[in-house]
Amino acid sequence: MTKKSLFRGLALVAALGLAACAQPPQKEMQAAQSVLDQAKAAGGESYAADSYGKAQESMTQAKAELDAQAGKFRLMQSYGKAKALIAKAQADAEKARTDADSGKVQAQQDAQTALDQAKAGLDGAAGAVATAPAGKDTKADVEAMKGDLAALRSTLGEAQTAFANADFATAKQKADKVKQESAAIGADVARAAHKAHRA
Repeated sequence: MTKKSLFRGLALVAALGLAACAQPPQKEMQAAQSVLDQAKAAGGESYAADSYGKAQESMTQAKAELDAQAGKFRLMQSYGKAKALIAKAQADAEKARTDADSGKVQAQQDAQTALDQAKAGLDGAAGAVATAPAGKDTKADVEAMKGDLAALRSTLGEAQTAFANADFATAKQKADKVKQESAAIGADVARAAHKAHRA
């Protein structure tokens, strides 16, 4: 055997040995999946939809590459690209987790502001109804507004319960409804007063 043939043989054996040692980066994948799970638990789907979606897409690409390599003949497998994709997926998941934490804090602040405004609006509407003229032509209107106030108090209570349960989106939605309808009641009182004055 010539030296050239010997070197070629040794190089082939070394290459086959390196290929045989290639192992799927399962630990890295598990670590990235763990961070993605944490991002979801932090509310990523609700409070950081864009970055969470990007992290999911990166994870899907990493898994697809792992599956592609797993389907190859053992000596032909290479996990360099998979490792790079997994690293990207983990980085994206970490960003999604951070964004979710920040988004949740902002949602809590927004919901609290909406609740404060709703309560103030409801108190104002209640005060307006209490002083509304209840003459012959407006009595029915005033009674209807009192019924509306009772319904809004119930809705505000639901908003406060949602806030206590960290459902800030629902809390804000219901609080905004109370605020808007309280303003409408105030406008109705003004119309009733005008109607009574004309009568």
